[in-house]
Amino acid sequence: MVSILNWNGASKTLACLQSMETELAATSADVTVLVIDNGSREEDAAALQAGIGAKNVVVQRLPHNLGFTGGHNVAIQRAIAEGYDYIWLLNNDATVETGILGELVAAIGQDPRVGAVSPVLRDADDGSIARCVSTHNWAKRTCGRILSMDEAARVQTERPESVWVDGTAVLFRVKALQDVGGLDDRLFAYYDDNDIGVRLANKGWYSKCVFTATAFHENKKRLEEFPLYLSYLLARNEMLFWDTNTPPQYRRLLRLRMIDKALFDANRLYKNGFKGHGDASLLGLHDFLHGRFGAPNYQRKVPLSMRLASKVSKLMWAWK
Repeated sequence: MVSILNWNGASKTLACLQSMETELAATSADVTVLVIDNGSREEDAAALQAGIGAKNVVVQRLPHNLGFTGGHNVAIQRAIAEGYDYIWLLNNDATVETGILGELVAAIGQDPRVGAVSPVLRDADDGSIARCVSTHNWAKRTCGRILSMDEAARVQTERPESVWVDGTAVLFRVKALQDVGGLDDRLFAYYDDNDIGVRLANKGWYSKCVFTATAFHENKKRLEEFPLYLSYLLARNEMLFWDTNTPPQYRRLLRLRMIDKALFDANRLYKNGFKGHGDASLLGLHDFLHGRFGAPNYQRKVPLSMRLASKVSKLMWAWK
């Protein structure tokens, strides 16, 4: 099964589907392409349906936006119920090269311990490698993105349990998802690929990059291009990810360290003139601390407690 989410992006979704037409025509496998419309506006949903026309694509419309996690979880549950071996989660702003699906399926089929595989992700504008293989540094709470294919191949061979792959075009073994569960709906979007990669590894499943397969993906390069909800979700979900997954030996003062970093990041946004993004980050921090997850809620005033914490943090960092 192929799962593609659409949220007010019919033109991109149709371009993604068009890039897959040759691929699907050439495969002998039983493939269902499922487009989940994630509560789009009426006009966008209509444009999507009109563009799909008579194509062999199933459209399931949801009344509300369930996010990346919730939308794909609908497809994951459907794949489990209908007995599919694999499910390919594909971003609607990605396009694929012919042969990619066959390469991904062949790679995951070579080793029963592999639960997820991804192609090399290249920038849609210039073709440079945007994502390949990633790892986590638990001591420093950082994500290491390895963009050299030679280095990625070495890490993948020597430390396969440490590897996780980006969620843009990832093919999962359905059995692995049955074992570890679907995407974490608390996240809504972002850090879901970090999280599922860790949960797979903790259950003995490996994630791999297939270096001969390629997908192209849009990559925003300037903060001005990013929506405010992104800053909210990144701030909240970064803390949720590390709080949920950090191994015991690295948890000393974990929350205090995360709060310190989150306040520093928000103040850096303010300093660079991005007040809206700074406010959204503080709201993400606030909601993490109060256990509020799911859809982003960033269009409200920042609580006074967060304003004061931000000012104190700014003074403390000025002394360092």
